[in-house]
Amino acid sequence: MLSAVAAAGVSGLAGCTNILGSPENRRNEPPSAEVSTATAPDEDPTSTTPSDSLSVGSKNTDDQSTDEASKPAIQTDGPVDSSSRNDAPYDDPVDGLTLSGVTVRMGEERQRDSRLRLDDQLSVDIEGTRFEIRGRGHTEWECDTIRLKTVIVDGRHARVYAETREVDSCRTPDNPAGLGPWAISFSITGRFEGGRPDALTASIQGPFIHDSGVFVTEPL
Repeated sequence: MLSAVAAAGVSGLAGCTNILGSPENRRNEPPSAEVSTATAPDEDPTSTTPSDSLSVGSKNTDDQSTDEASKPAIQTDGPVDSSSRNDAPYDDPVDGLTLSGVTVRMGEERQRDSRLRLDDQLSVDIEGTRFEIRGRGHTEWECDTIRLKTVIVDGRHARVYAETREVDSCRTPDNPAGLGPWAISFSITGRFEGGRPDALTASIQGPFIHDSGVFVTEPL
């Protein structure tokens, strides 16, 4: 099994053109994002969002996370397959390489981190034809989640980029306890079809992610 880890401040290859998004400004640079300036108190850290047993974070913070029994994972996006043709600046895949069934699921860890003390981070695990990306990132509200932004094979280089997604269900003035930022854990799974590409680059992007994006590349 292969594994690679990236923490806040680590940058890698990036992009933002895909089957779900618009063209990027530069091939190796994430898109800019408008950052909300809303702030929230550090109290009331209780999370009520159920999810799977994924945990990638430290609890060395004044913010607390709830300890609950593992619950079924909550799927927030996918499954998505990569296309046989890509928009510029990406190359079309070669040798019949594709990604299939790429799916995002939210993890069990969801804790208020108003001072952004927890690192945004990613790791990549490869086993056979399957891959799993595990990560932690920050969202503005407790109900916000993660969605897929880029799922492509660029020549012989696979790219799976995710981004934070605003959810309106808790973004209300009468829910001050829902305002964070919140550190949330997630996983992205999928399969290589037609063989392995030369590398897999993963990222998590968003206005509350360190430098608007954390990237990790795993040679295959």
